[in-house]
Amino acid sequence: MKKIVLMILFLSLTFVLTACNSRPRLRLLNWGEYINDEVIEKFEQEYGYKVVVSTADSNELFYSKIKSKTTAFDLVIPGDYMIEKMVDENMLIKLDHSLLPNLPAATFMDGVNQILESMNQTTLARTGQDVDYLDYAIPYFWGTFGIIYNNRINGLEAALNEFGWDVYFGLNNHFPNARRGMHEVAQFAYAAALMTLGNNPNEFSTALLEQARTVIQGANFIEWGNDTLKRNIEANNLDMAFTYTGDYLDRLYIQMEDEGKTLEEVRAIFDIYIPDTTLVFVDCVVIPNTARNIEGAHQFINFLLDPEIAALNAEVVGYSVTFEEAFAIIMSYLDSDNQWRRDWAMANSIYYNMDVERTYYPLTTLHPNSIDSISTMIQNVKTSR
Repeated sequence: MKKIVLMILFLSLTFVLTACNSRPRLRLLNWGEYINDEVIEKFEQEYGYKVVVSTADSNELFYSKIKSKTTAFDLVIPGDYMIEKMVDENMLIKLDHSLLPNLPAATFMDGVNQILESMNQTTLARTGQDVDYLDYAIPYFWGTFGIIYNNRINGLEAALNEFGWDVYFGLNNHFPNARRGMHEVAQFAYAAALMTLGNNPNEFSTALLEQARTVIQGANFIEWGNDTLKRNIEANNLDMAFTYTGDYLDRLYIQMEDEGKTLEEVRAIFDIYIPDTTLVFVDCVVIPNTARNIEGAHQFINFLLDPEIAALNAEVVGYSVTFEEAFAIIMSYLDSDNQWRRDWAMANSIYYNMDVERTYYPLTTLHPNSIDSISTMIQNVKTSR
């Protein structure tokens, strides 16, 4: 009898495993910590796919992985300037909007539309091509860049609010002994230095490069990182770092949800200052021309355009949804009896308040020679410490 039961269990398990393995695959290349696992589970249950997620930590790595054709990814989520580059090099397929029935109902936020228009204008100026980027890319998350700071340092918050970029780069002797970090993407550091000097971060010249080098070198950064920056400020190992606003909100949400802290309790430990002039970005879902499951890729994109799904996705990702219908769902939680949801909605209203007047610059793709010069300059700064 025991043998019969065991055999039935074995055959049942074999059937389940076979069924799981027979499901069609959908391969997604994404940033780390950039999608809610619950969203993937819901999609798999509804459409019968097995979503295989791979990660990369920079737009440049996205590009190289697609260019190498080693893995046939069906979906990728790169940023604006890299999408420009991929379209330039015919690496993306045009989307079939007839397979995206949720798209016409999505009202993209003004800031998102401004970034898409900026991408169009820079492409037009660079190549003479008039590109509607919604033909290739559907906005996924967007947001600003800011300076995460250690609020346990007396006077630092007030100084940032009064003097902005000067405090971060240590100009005019502001907090000379502060422990500063910078995002490891070379173009981010170059752009931050140019904005400090009052210049357009998308311009390049030998003179501007030298000015940027002087500012960056003077900041004496002790860490060049990505996700490590937010964690080290949270742990009191850094005092300031320039990175995505969403990096701060990622840690904010974790402390509120996992440790039960309120919004104000977390802000008293570490917070983020968004300068009056700063970078802005949008990451979009695209289908590379090496994709094998194009139908499934469209189904996944359409799934993400459901406002309820987009709001659910944002619960564990510290960036802003891209269309108003999803943002409205989040704002409805301002009246929630659940303190976490109420604080989450309040954080969105504070840090993604696009009614605040600022000058936003989406990064554009620079000439490869300019990128090489910036990268070399940053490497020389790092090795000169």
